[in-house]
Amino acid sequence: MMIADHLSPRYRASAWMMAGAAAWAFVVFGCGRKPDKWELQRPKTYSANGRVLWDGKPEPDVVVTFESRSDGPTAVGFTDATGRFTLKTFKEGDGAAAGEYAVWLTKSVMLDAGDIDANRPPSFLVVTPKKYAAPATSGLTAKVAETGQNDFKIEITGPRASP
Repeated sequence: MMIADHLSPRYRASAWMMAGAAAWAFVVFGCGRKPDKWELQRPKTYSANGRVLWDGKPEPDVVVTFESRSDGPTAVGFTDATGRFTLKTFKEGDGAAAGEYAVWLTKSVMLDAGDIDANRPPSFLVVTPKKYAAPATSGLTAKVAETGQNDFKIEITGPRASP
């Protein structure tokens, strides 16, 4: 004897209608969405990560930017408490397209939270040495490969900016 046999006719009909609706939705919408034309035109990305060391010590809260030296997309990562980062180009953790990159780094600290009632925005100070904050002056480069490990060790030196 099936469980449906214990239901009243009214509830049995509802159960069959719900099952039919679920089956119809599965057929119409499928189990996942199809990529759109923009996703299909994206370059392939490869896992890429690394670590930022400042004067030999892991540096948290750094924005790591890999700017393509060709027409490729830019990839970005954020360092954790151990200075580790994973690059993102289109979605979290997808890495970067193969190619040559200029690398630049910025780390900011909030000086003042601002005041929304007084229409005063928060203020920040970039603490990384200025030379690392632009691809033209950082002197940092990287090459993301289609095969092998793309694990980058980025070392910077210099004093931190202070207010």
